[in-house]
Amino acid sequence: MSAPIKVLFAIGTLDVGGAERQLVELASRLDPARFTAVVCVLGEEPSLQGGPLASTLRQRGVKVHYLGFRGFRTRSRLHVISAMRSMVRLWTIMRREQPMIFHGVLFWSYVTGTVIAAAARVPLVVASRRSLGLFKAGKSHYLLVERLTNRMTDLFIANSEAVRQDVIAQEGVEPGRIIVIYNGLDTGLYGPQDATVTSELQLGPGPVVVVVSNFIEYKGHRFFFEAWRDVVARHRHAVAILAGDGLTRPEWERWCREEGLSSSVRFVGVRHDVPRLLSAADVYVHASLQEGYSNAVLEAMAASLPIVATAVGGNVEALDHERTGLLVPASSAAALGEAINRLLEDSALARRLGEAARSAVERRHQMSGMVREYEDAYERLASVAIDRKSSYVWNRRSI
Repeated sequence: MSAPIKVLFAIGTLDVGGAERQLVELASRLDPARFTAVVCVLGEEPSLQGGPLASTLRQRGVKVHYLGFRGFRTRSRLHVISAMRSMVRLWTIMRREQPMIFHGVLFWSYVTGTVIAAAARVPLVVASRRSLGLFKAGKSHYLLVERLTNRMTDLFIANSEAVRQDVIAQEGVEPGRIIVIYNGLDTGLYGPQDATVTSELQLGPGPVVVVVSNFIEYKGHRFFFEAWRDVVARHRHAVAILAGDGLTRPEWERWCREEGLSSSVRFVGVRHDVPRLLSAADVYVHASLQEGYSNAVLEAMAASLPIVATAVGGNVEALDHERTGLLVPASSAAALGEAINRLLEDSALARRLGEAARSAVERRHQMSGMVREYEDAYERLASVAIDRKSSYVWNRRSI
């Protein structure tokens, strides 16, 4: 029997986020008879346990290494020396672990990790693309470094066709070198309503709308809150639950107070019980201005919720307008508010969309199916590596 394929993953942090959760589930669910997973976190360990996601990995038998990397942005000599030490640490781990595959998940991980993997003679390199490349606008040095490391990458994995097409157009990656594997989730976690949420958040008798999104500019909170004024005007007992955190959260808390909307909004911060929150909702809203492929939308689908989402990026792949959700133009508070009100006022439509969404996510996005697709990709990739004097020779163009 051949030895398991070792995959060394790298990611910037293990803070609570969509990409981070997907990595945790993938690394810990790979078939142990065929794969061994190791996770390297570029950032600094926040505590002795590394936080809930690191704890989950370790409890499931996956090694987790923190590198203490804080980027190359400062001109401080000590900071640069610290960054270089982190890279040496990653090289040392790669040499010790001897993985067959290095898999970088987000920008700094796949850029720095790919270079270190080449220096450490890791045979095969995989890079994930999990968002549209708009964050690189005006940063030509990002694109330059990315294109250089792309030449050392064997396989790219996008989490939506929208992201795949963006990578082909922006980075010049050949279509045959990038595949799509959609995000997965455990649909069994999303079930009946948890009545304790109602009392905990003092929800009252009115309809409940949930938004799960960190407070980042492109997540479109501005348009949600502008729409929310119209919703509350027609549904005076309506309550919005906003899960997530970020730099703009205090600004929106202040705005809600000034607009007299505080009683209709619950800012609940980062939550580890999203299925529980969703069980109390009547409608889910996703107002993002750009999106690779939203885990939050998939979770709402699994919770059988009617969804209003902007027609951007992977949202149009996850949702079928008028069948599994309602898609509206981005940056339009009026369209967002109209769609929310429509679902709150048409219970038959809301029920039909929610049921169809649940069926769609069960069919296309089971976590077990996602893991199998990654396993197949890793095994196909490994099959082109030919053992030669404890090293490997491979032809990236043949993959």
